[in-house]
Amino acid sequence: MPIFLIRPFASADTASCTAILALAGRDAFGPVANSAVFTAATQGEDILVAERDGIVAGFAAVYTGDAPDYFLHHLYVHPTHSGRGIGAQLLAAVVARFGPHLSLKTQLSNTGARRFYARAGWVEEAADSGVDAIGAWIRVRYRARQGQ
Repeated sequence: MPIFLIRPFASADTASCTAILALAGRDAFGPVANSAVFTAATQGEDILVAERDGIVAGFAAVYTGDAPDYFLHHLYVHPTHSGRGIGAQLLAAVVARFGPHLSLKTQLSNTGARRFYARAGWVEEAADSGVDAIGAWIRVRYRARQGQ
């Protein structure tokens, strides 16, 4: 499995991250017409990108305004790079930088994301759920594994 460099977002990454959100995030986030949508969707968030050989393959954006309880708002990998462990690397970097008080929301219908977070040790909280414009969602919280 190739190792990707996880680094802070730079303004030069906007076009790549916009394309990733438009392709990988369209089901969860809705249509993404241009970089203004990406910028608005991540305003006030700390963004990390996964890069290899100068190509941005994924990003994660964390809302930190409610410190120390952080919200993982976006984690997307470009579809051509999926299945290479990039999402897991991004998630580990988010936990290392912002943990242990992290949560996110995911759509109930997004079974792939729900399995991904469960494999990483995150726990769904059925009591913290609801419905938004996209559909039913559930809160998922990070839980440190024993020995961490």
